Amino acid sequence: MPSYASSHELSVYQIQKSQGHSSQSQLHPDALPASDLLSLPLELHYLILAYLDLDSLLQLRRANRLYWDVITPDLVRRLFTRGGRASLVLAACCYQCLCTPGLDRLVVDKTIDGSSWQSVCFRCWSNRITVDYHINPWPVIQIANGDDGYICHFCNWPVVTHGRDDGINRLHAICRSRRRLILSLWVVMAVLQFGIGVLCAVLSWTHFKHQPGIMIPSSVDFALAMISVGVFIRRICTNNEDKYRRLLFMELILTILRIPPVAYSARTTVAYRLSQGLLPRFGFGIFLINLIFRVLDFIGHALLNAGYDPRRFLQKGLSRRRKCLYGVMTFLVYFAYIPF
Repeated sequence: MPSYASSHELSVYQIQKSQGHSSQSQLHPDALPASDLLSLPLELHYLILAYLDLDSLLQLRRANRLYWDVITPDLVRRLFTRGGRASLVLAACCYQCLCTPGLDRLVVDKTIDGSSWQSVCFRCWSNRITVDYHINPWPVIQIANGDDGYICHFCNWPVVTHGRDDGINRLHAICRSRRRLILSLWVVMAVLQFGIGVLCAVLSWTHFKHQPGIMIPSSVDFALAMISVGVFIRRICTNNEDKYRRLLFMELILTILRIPPVAYSARTTVAYRLSQGLLPRFGFGIFLINLIFRVLDFIGHALLNAGYDPRRFLQKGLSRRRKCLYGVMTFLVYFAYIPF
């Protein structure tokens, strides 16, 4: 049992009390079971907690709803910090959710001062990944046990290299297989989208060349498509976050601009789809498919610009409804662009 100064115990209690905790609000007799311990004033609870070690404190937190609310990361930080330096025992505990998965499952958060509590678990860390990790390739992280690792670009969970850096170990084995599959499907869809766009332009320049309501919008769409390809190539080749965001927003604008001419071309071909022969009906189907692709492309780019991370679909602990929602949103983002 650690020996803490009584002045420190009282300071912890005074801090918690100043933050709005009171024995009357927390320990209402109708809300708590009959127990001698739980019937004590909240002030005494804080004084008792100051004498527990970290393991006992976390076990007590999991044992009772009252202590789950009372024993917060802020309280643990105050109890195990002396002279502005965090105790070494905190290295094995996540500063966000207070879990203790082991040193090999905790990341050292370098954005926090070295004398403070820096350990954060993989789950909490993966939920904080920003677009910066999409752009800057393979950022190095430090694991709490002293190893170095990388952020897996597929699932956001750290990959521990154990001193090896051959490029292969920067992704989990199963993530490499999934990434290859998704990239292959995306390439097929990208070629199909581009081919549909080219086919629409060819049809407008040949079969519908005497129909300005089809040829002109299709030509405009083809020109915008070529500009979009150039912007896309520039975006995937940059490591500058501001430039990346500007180019991503420009792609969204170009996608929006492509929808009206494609929609007008598809609408105009309705008048010719009942003509004799198979080609007018085929042309109407192609223009309609191109319109559907443009709408899906717009939704995907809108989600990307809104900051949606398609890897949320892989987070653990999601409800079935939220997982289905994230799955649909991830599909729409992958339809527009694979951001890793």
